[in-house]
Amino acid sequence: MTIKEKADRILGETGLLERLGEIGAPHVIGSYKMDMMAWNDLDIDVENTNMSIEKLYELTDYIIRAFHPKWFEAKEEVTDQGKTVWFQGAEAVIDGELWNFDLWFFDRETIEKAEVYCDSIASRAAKLPGAKERIIGIKRELLKRGLYGYGEGKYISMDVYRAVLEQGITDTEGMLESYVPGENRL
Repeated sequence: MTIKEKADRILGETGLLERLGEIGAPHVIGSYKMDMMAWNDLDIDVENTNMSIEKLYELTDYIIRAFHPKWFEAKEEVTDQGKTVWFQGAEAVIDGELWNFDLWFFDRETIEKAEVYCDSIASRAAKLPGAKERIIGIKRELLKRGLYGYGEGKYISMDVYRAVLEQGITDTEGMLESYVPGENRL
């Protein structure tokens, strides 16, 4: 079973998408949407027209009861543009495997931009033979080496997309030798 097939099963069996749908339309984005999942990580954007701090508290209760997370974070923020957004992040063991969930509650315009970005990357990778496999392989190797994530000297998915799709990098060693983390992210 692929990681995406496992994700589909989890999303279906836990009722997470239905629960999020009570707040706003959920959109599974990121590596899932691009069909380039390298590990157990789900990014879901939810339209926040009906969101409130009270709903964040109710969702927190659901997440804790349904997933029994090992790590959990929830917050309300105001962006530089004055928009209120909410976030819930959790890591939970499901069927013996650690899964990461990032739930963002945004306006429709922000979600549309994320979807366009994902579609663009997937389309570009589909036009370059082997790109999808190289992207997944590099992401997995960076994760294994502790070089993937946010922070000084670490790479994120956007770095890998740029390296493979624009700079022709084909493997992790090439990435480490010639790509500076955070440089001109796509």
